[in-house]
Order: sequence, then structure tokens, then C-alpha cells
Amino acid sequence: MAHKNGLDSRNKDDQPKENIWQSILSEVQLKGVNKLPSNKSICVLGDTESGKTTLIAKLQGVDDPKKGSGLEYTYIDVRDEYRDDHTQLSVWLLDGDPSHSHLLSYALNERTINDTMVMLTLAMTTPWAILDQLRSWATILQDQIDKLSISAETMRDLQNKCKSRS
Repeated sequence: MAHKNGLDSRNKDDQPKENIWQSILSEVQLKGVNKLPSNKSICVLGDTESGKTTLIAKLQGVDDPKKGSGLEYTYIDVRDEYRDDHTQLSVWLLDGDPSHSHLLSYALNERTINDTMVMLTLAMTTPWAILDQLRSWATILQDQIDKLSISAETMRDLQNKCKSRS
């Protein structure tokens, strides 16, 4: 007998169908990773006063962010209370001075590129310059990537990985 909520519906042969939610949860449980990854990082780029430090401070739960210069390193505590697990997400902040872009090699290199997300921040205080900011920081990022000794095949794989996430 089929229930109205569909949790124990029957197929044509009057056999019980598997509950879709049970199936999803079972799959997640079987394929789920037991520990949070510990080698992930974020690299934040953007003009001065674009909110890089403030954004990371908010994610850290800090009310009074301290601004630095050059390339700053910090981390965000990531907790999974469901599995009682935690890890630290590395965060690299490049100050708004493009002349410090050579420091990116510490944050984004052949060893870290697979596990690094780059975030571009834009200053809304000058909305007429947003496209220029985006072009400038995208060029700096591309220049850094071009300096890396990465095979064309690996680069295609990384690009496809980014495309599949969007």
C-alpha cells in the first residue's frame, strides 16, 4: 500500500521503491570523507580599501581587523560540529599595492595551485573603476600563473575543474 507522503511508494510490480532520501544519505555516508582537508587555502587580491582584511576578519569572527602590508598570512578555523572535526584554512592577503605582486609566488605556486582558491575583491567606493580593478588584478593573477612550471595538460585540467564548478 502506498503512503501519501511518497516515502514508501510502490513500483508497477507492487515492490517497495527505495526512499530517495535514504539513498542519498547512504551514498553520502559511504563516499563521505572522514576528515576535513587540511591543505586548502584562499588567496585574496584587490585594491586598497576593497574589503579584503574586513572580509577575512568577519570569517574569523574578529571585530577589529588589523591591516598589514605586503603579503599577509592568517588562517580561518573551520569546524564541522556534526562530525566533531576541525581544520584550518590558510589565507593569504596581498595588500592593494600591485608592486607587491612578486610576493604571490609564496601563496600561489606549483605546489599550492591545486588547493588554492583565488578571490578578487573590488572597491565599491569607486564603482566607475570596477572593471579596471578587475582587469588589473586578473592580469596580475594571470602573470603569476604564467610564471609557474605547469604542463599544458595540467593547466587544462585546472581550467576544466574551474569551469565545472561554475
